[in-house]
Amino acid sequence: MRTILVILSALGAAILVLNLLKGWQRRRAAQRGEVMSDHVSLAHVISVFVGLGVFFLGAFWLETNSAPPGAVYAPATIEDGAVKSGGFDK
Repeated sequence: MRTILVILSALGAAILVLNLLKGWQRRRAAQRGEVMSDHVSLAHVISVFVGLGVFFLGAFWLETNSAPPGAVYAPATIEDGAVKSGGFDK
């Protein structure tokens, strides 16, 4: 589930940055009296790099918190009235 959230957040960040940069470009072009082109622009390139950066940072973050291969999960238990936390046994 976390992987899906990271992918969706990367896509969301790319779309957000693209929309912000395109809006900024349109305002600047309107101030200068120019017409905006529908071709690939610097805003598209920046949004792609931001999206990829968020994706790879998220994937790296997910992998640093994961259990090693072959690990067995030991659930939390109650011992002497206290909860003993669970975790992965190597």
